Amino acid sequence: MTNKDAWIGSMEVPISSIRMDLISSHQGTYLRICSENPLRTLNSSPWGGGFGMHKVMMNRQVDKLYNEADPLREMDEFIQREGLNPQETAGMLTAAKVKDVGYSSLTWEMGEDGDISEFGQKLAMKPGKEPLHVCSWVTVGLGNRARAGAELPAASLYPGTINTIVVINGCLTDAAMVNAVITATEAKAAALQALGILVEGQSATGTTTDAVLIAATCRGQTYNYAGTATALGYLIGRTVYEAIMHSGHLYEQTPY
Repeated sequence: MTNKDAWIGSMEVPISSIRMDLISSHQGTYLRICSENPLRTLNSSPWGGGFGMHKVMMNRQVDKLYNEADPLREMDEFIQREGLNPQETAGMLTAAKVKDVGYSSLTWEMGEDGDISEFGQKLAMKPGKEPLHVCSWVTVGLGNRARAGAELPAASLYPGTINTIVVINGCLTDAAMVNAVITATEAKAAALQALGILVEGQSATGTTTDAVLIAATCRGQTYNYAGTATALGYLIGRTVYEAIMHSGHLYEQTPY
């Protein structure tokens, strides 16, 4: 943390070497999730987008009227002014209040034989392997709610409104990382349905500017799938769902 940071709070995370802080500096407020070791990431936002290796994940709060001519350059400069390395940072923007972040974490309870099941097949946990942990953070703003497949007017790419960050203690194949994005997105749609968020009388599936970031520690068991029929997918779905429910209720109390 740089000397110009104002510490707001931190959160205990069950995954070793991972820390979450809510930071307020003269530039603004943001959620910062740091790892002592690089995490393998898949990010739908342009800042550290696609597959990569990152030690910092940032969800930055901006004004609803944010409309930079060169948002990539502006974000790069913001990260540097915060004393962080842009090459090691994957970032998101949101107009939602990051202090109202929803958080949920789950650990898969091993059976008596210490195995995890994936599509009905046993994945033996080798001695010394770390357990499966999943942590999810979501910020929810619903000012531009949408339903996928419905006709909508053109909308600006920036900033993201429902931003989801999922950190997994495990090793994921490329396919499993993509599968994790699908599962997290399905959980988002389910949570919005449970919250009763509608678009012209039909359940919203998200907003026009959502983003998702999946990160894996590359420690422990290797997972080839992350769909809802797997232990990993179950944990992703439950944690994202619960995090959205928490942040969504806060938004409904003080919409912005």
